[in-house]
Amino acid sequence: MPPAPAVAARNTNTAAEGESAMTDEELQKTIQDVRESIENLPESDKPLSKEEKRRRDILLVKKDILNKIKEAREKNELSDELYHSTVYGLFVSLGEKHPYLMGLVQANLRWNAF
Repeated sequence: MPPAPAVAARNTNTAAEGESAMTDEELQKTIQDVRESIENLPESDKPLSKEEKRRRDILLVKKDILNKIKEAREKNELSDELYHSTVYGLFVSLGEKHPYLMGLVQANLRWNAF
């Protein structure tokens, strides 16, 4: 019998046990992938379409969050690393579809964190 969803989630949540949610190699690869995606965006003199602008904004936010995770890890600040890792996870799952909701979630997370 498979474990209940809450138990399965608890078993996979190693970040709360002091381990990183992403390894350094995974983090570097993800940052590099996002950087390459930003570089591959079309650069032209004409204004970007709504979809292109949205895609660029999403990639820039991802890059910013990933860099904050990297900085927190380098400074050995576990609470900031966990916060930004949580924000990144929420952004990937929700923020790409609902960017305004993501702003509210992020503000609420920071407010409740202290």
